[in-house]
Amino acid sequence: MGLDRLQDLRHPDFTVETQRKPQRSQRNPHPAGIIGPMRFLRRFPICMIGLLLCTIMGRAQRPEDAVLAVFRQLEKAVQAGNADAFVGLWSRDAVANAEKMRPYLHARPEVHYTASRTYVQGDEAALLGQMGKDQFVKMRFVKEDGRWKIRDQVGSDRAFHPDSVYAMVPPPAGAFVRSGAVWQKVAGAFDAAEAARRGWQVRAIFDEAYLYVRIETAPMPPPGSTAETPPMGWPVMKVGVAGAGEFVLHASADIGDQATFDANGRANSHRHYVAYSERLERGNEAIFEADAGLETDPLVQVGEHYFEVRVPLRTIGVTEAQRAKIAIGDAQWPKTAVFSLDVARFRQGPVER
Repeated sequence: MGLDRLQDLRHPDFTVETQRKPQRSQRNPHPAGIIGPMRFLRRFPICMIGLLLCTIMGRAQRPEDAVLAVFRQLEKAVQAGNADAFVGLWSRDAVANAEKMRPYLHARPEVHYTASRTYVQGDEAALLGQMGKDQFVKMRFVKEDGRWKIRDQVGSDRAFHPDSVYAMVPPPAGAFVRSGAVWQKVAGAFDAAEAARRGWQVRAIFDEAYLYVRIETAPMPPPGSTAETPPMGWPVMKVGVAGAGEFVLHASADIGDQATFDANGRANSHRHYVAYSERLERGNEAIFEADAGLETDPLVQVGEHYFEVRVPLRTIGVTEAQRAKIAIGDAQWPKTAVFSLDVARFRQGPVER
């Protein structure tokens, strides 16, 4: 099956139960005969009040609201130029960098922050927002000692894609990884002879959490290791999803530059290193990016002979993996196809095609 033959399925259903009201007996004149109904009438408003209170408290304690509250505290700290309040909002791993901002924090009452999306998963959260005209921000939060703290922040002059939150806080390992990620059982795009001729092979599989794409090729230098030329040879890829459309997936290896500086802030040495990256796009708009070079990222994995990228299913519009139909090929497919592969869904035991 190719990218152009994917279809979507959807079938909602629900049921409603009704209950008959019990009838009172007219044969028993004793007051005990009305005790049951009286107890019911006395309990009914109490139950309703309790339910209402639980609903109100539940809304007030939503984790999304708690994350937004920290974002508002950050806004107030910047407006007032309160360095102590500003630094106190950051996580233990980030507080040292926050301390460096103290000299630059001055009262800015004209600043106003807005949040467009908040996503919480366990003790991690992601937020997309804006801090001014053409000043967009994405932030990650972590819960420490029961309180939400800012983990990191990235700015841009363009709004971040709403679905990027699912890559900022990726899901836990899926069934494929939990079972040991046995790639030898996953079909490749080429037979052994064709893979040898091209110098690379590609395999893909998905489970309830991720689409996994693995490129197998010549020895891959570890991320961050010294290198002058990156490994290359495989194409930009296209991912087709039934009911969601097509996405472009870049799995790239590049050369970065690491500099050291003298006491005057001038670069006195340079080191070239290899960095691996993943970028998912739709209609020339980036949904998310991840890279592994001097730092690691769970969405980018590199081994001695492979380069693997993981795409959270929700970033490609998949919310029910059981119904998903996914295909992958080179970005020029079907005009000048290098390969096209129907992606299997992983199941415990034999792989489902």
